Amino acid sequence: MSDEVIVSFTGPFSWPGTPDAPSVFDVEEGRLAGIYLWTVSQHDGYLIYYVGETGRRFSTRLLEHYTEHAAAMYHVYSPAEFACGEKVVLWPGRYDASDRKSARECIANYSQLCEQIGELTFTLRFFLAPLSCERRTRRRIEAAIADVLYAAPDIVGTFQEQGIRYHPRRDDEEPIGCVISAPVPLLGLPDRLLT
Repeated sequence: MSDEVIVSFTGPFSWPGTPDAPSVFDVEEGRLAGIYLWTVSQHDGYLIYYVGETGRRFSTRLLEHYTEHAAAMYHVYSPAEFACGEKVVLWPGRYDASDRKSARECIANYSQLCEQIGELTFTLRFFLAPLSCERRTRRRIEAAIADVLYAAPDIVGTFQEQGIRYHPRRDDEEPIGCVISAPVPLLGLPDRLLT
């Protein structure tokens, strides 16, 4: 096995900037690349909803996400339940495998969803782990984190976004160990994992 990769998350950050979470567009970390997490705050830590990776600036990738989110292209969940770790779908968006909507339908329904989208915008918190490794390594780390969360019992496992395609370690690749840290509890995320 090769040397361990240090995956050190910083945050929380937000899109708009709030008293507890500066805007991802304003912080130094936003200029870096690596692994990022979408979360919601809970009484005992942050519940992870989505794991992503990027080789571009976090701020660039999260602006792309925001554009899709704000235009109702992503799932829209009931904000009150989502903040508690429960996904009550109000709108499936463009990427739901069982009820995919067209861009035109998303745009046409925006006015009915804009209030909920706004609430979700202020609910989501992001954690960023800058990494300077190659894309394949980032993707393996992203997949290993997602695998652990999907397999977790109870709310941690059920809160994960479904239908995401990850890129886990192939049989011909040497395992990579990861040491994971964060300034606050990230629910379900282990201190170490192997990818």
